[in-house]
Amino acid sequence: MTKISPQAKRYKVDFIGSPACFLLDDYADYIISAFHPDFMCPYLVGSSLIKRNWRDVDVRLILTDEEYEKWELGDPQYQSQNARWRSFCLAYSVLGKQMTGLPIDFQIQQMTRANRQFKHGLRHPIGISHRRQIDK
Repeated sequence: MTKISPQAKRYKVDFIGSPACFLLDDYADYIISAFHPDFMCPYLVGSSLIKRNWRDVDVRLILTDEEYEKWELGDPQYQSQNARWRSFCLAYSVLGKQMTGLPIDFQIQQMTRANRQFKHGLRHPIGISHRRQIDK
């Protein structure tokens, strides 16, 4: 029997598992296409990255400050008071749940605020590897 060193063990990116991760990539394609297909991607954040007993799956789209303003999503500190921001978050949360079967919590964040508020938080891009395969 071959011993596997601790350094050689597979690094677990999240605790969601397959096939839900594949469905998350499909879901991410819709987000990427709607907001800016060239450089934006949604991120998996929160408890599903670090523990098995997560409550929901946090998906965040971080827009540049200019893009955030262009979409008229309101004051980043009080974004939940903006009807457009709430509508996007609700719509993409429901779409994510329908597509993946997971309890998705989707939110849009302004880059400056997200980087300041969550500068030490984990972020795992979703939809990127799936997108690369489609583009080939």
